[in-house]
Amino acid sequence: MGSSARAVVVTGCGVLAPLGVGVPVFWEALVAGRSAVAPIARFPAHDLAPRNACEVQAALPPDPDRAGAFALRAADEALADAGLAAPCRTRTGVVLGTTLGGMEIFERWDAARAAGAAAPPDVDRIPYFAPAVRLARTLGCRGPVATTQLACASGTHAVALAADWVRRGEADVVLAGGTDLLCRFVVTGFNALRATAERARPFDRDRRGLVLGEGAAVVVVEAAAHAAARGARVRARLLGAGAAGDAVHMTAPDREGGGAARAIAAALAEAGVPPAAVGFVSAHGTGTVYNDAMEAAALARVFGARRVPVNSIKGAIGHTLGAAGAFEVVACVQTLATGVIPPTAGLAHLDPACEALDVVAGEARRVPVAVTVSTSSGFAGTNAALVLGAP
Repeated sequence: MGSSARAVVVTGCGVLAPLGVGVPVFWEALVAGRSAVAPIARFPAHDLAPRNACEVQAALPPDPDRAGAFALRAADEALADAGLAAPCRTRTGVVLGTTLGGMEIFERWDAARAAGAAAPPDVDRIPYFAPAVRLARTLGCRGPVATTQLACASGTHAVALAADWVRRGEADVVLAGGTDLLCRFVVTGFNALRATAERARPFDRDRRGLVLGEGAAVVVVEAAAHAAARGARVRARLLGAGAAGDAVHMTAPDREGGGAARAIAAALAEAGVPPAAVGFVSAHGTGTVYNDAMEAAALARVFGARRVPVNSIKGAIGHTLGAAGAFEVVACVQTLATGVIPPTAGLAHLDPACEALDVVAGEARRVPVAVTVSTSSGFAGTNAALVLGAP
């Protein structure tokens, strides 16, 4: 970034996850190695996913737009955590990542149409960009508003875009993150690809596929000078972001990890951080055969023989699709604050193909961490990475 670019920090975090509602509950469960992965009741038995995120939030009222409701709940916590009860709305933006956020409403509309309903219900909430627009409208945010849709890298791209807005002076504060939900279309679609398994086992020799999850994670991305002027507590510094494509296949990754490695290298270059300074990598770690081996290859390209501590949180909360990268950002912020790296739930026997990685498993690891990297990958070879540093 240029010398005139504004420094960017994270001042607040919020989550609604299958493990629980709120960062403290989410983090405690991650550190303890607990998992919310279990059969989902509302689909046939072969459709497996973590517990519905809405089930762990009894106070959340029924809402036809669950993706939007998830994001609102996470944003409320993030704003409170940042001490921003009343930010300057004209200088506050919103950017959310999602893959299929409006699909459940579309399914209900299609069922109503088939039943002869006179008018489609909730039509204004069907578009995938609706959660970001709803969040901005509800909170009165009149800064830039956008939705990133880059498959399972969407949440990471959202945080990166928020940082760009702040650095360029287009906003002082941005609510950034991701939200996604499960519905019949999403679950059966992944089953049709034969990508799902009964249990998520990131980096395990017996991994067979991913387990789907849902929920939302939102962080407050803010100009460092703006945060300092209001006396805010800085949770982390957002140092750099990078992106790269595989250009190989619609669903399968580049098995050599070229795109993921380039994204990480670009993020480190923008941050001005050498690979040797990275103390922890929050990996995408889906538990699919090809993704995990690809990530091992990518990290070996970036870090060489150095074994950086790595984990994946998908064994605990499942693959939350467009929200996955945002959940990782929250986990990275917590690791920077506590010096604790959560274990990789579901990992029992490290795959020999991933032995170059120092995957944290079994129990949490306590180690001071000053710089973290979060990686994300998605269909069509979309790769993204973020570099975060301690305050």
